[in-house]
Amino acid sequence: MPGKNKKVLIVLGHPEPNSYNAALAATAVETLEAMGHEARITNLYAKDLDARVTRADFTEARNPDFFAVMREQANAFKKDAFVPAVQAEIELLQWCDGLILQYPIWWFGMPAILKGYMDRIFVPGVAYGRGKWYEIGPLAGKRALVSCTADCGIEAYSPRGRYGDLSVLLWPIHQALRFTGFDVLAPAFTGHVSDGDEARAAGLAAHAERLKGFATDAPMDFHTEDDYADTYTLKPGVKGKTIGQWGE
Repeated sequence: MPGKNKKVLIVLGHPEPNSYNAALAATAVETLEAMGHEARITNLYAKDLDARVTRADFTEARNPDFFAVMREQANAFKKDAFVPAVQAEIELLQWCDGLILQYPIWWFGMPAILKGYMDRIFVPGVAYGRGKWYEIGPLAGKRALVSCTADCGIEAYSPRGRYGDLSVLLWPIHQALRFTGFDVLAPAFTGHVSDGDEARAAGLAAHAERLKGFATDAPMDFHTEDDYADTYTLKPGVKGKTIGQWGE
């Protein structure tokens, strides 16, 4: 619902309380609340969130002899059988209508703790299931933004950059967010994280300016179900329009 006040959850995936990423998360709270939104941070390292999906996530087992993760998660959703730490994060995800993933790019991806958060919290019934995905996913109508950092300029993550196109790098996470129904905004990138206090202040100011459009910016364009044949491939004549379907 563009333009209306939103409840925004910022998921922080950095171990250092005084990190640039922590400052970006705090700036997001300050900026969003000044605009009339409600914002909360879930700090994964402060909560010591385990990145692994294990049987310890559940208070009962659907099948104690074979650990089929998605089936156990679906069963726990139906029977309120998640342990409190997992249930609390699920409720925060359901509470929000805006999500910001705030993290450093490590090894060209997200930190393991953030991937583990998605593995454990984006469970069947909450984020997908029974034909409900993409534009009709359970989280449809909510907005999501990936805010990532690196110790270089955005030029290094350009199509001709040394590290490759940022849109290619972020495709898996953007695809995952869209799969659950989120309207995904173009990413926020903050570079040169080791360049000193002046650069840091400028980066935080730029992030605050970017977030002023969180509720109103147009989301990225994704293909809809109607664009695909039964083989899960684009129908003849439909041109790929995302980085995931280019190269025809």
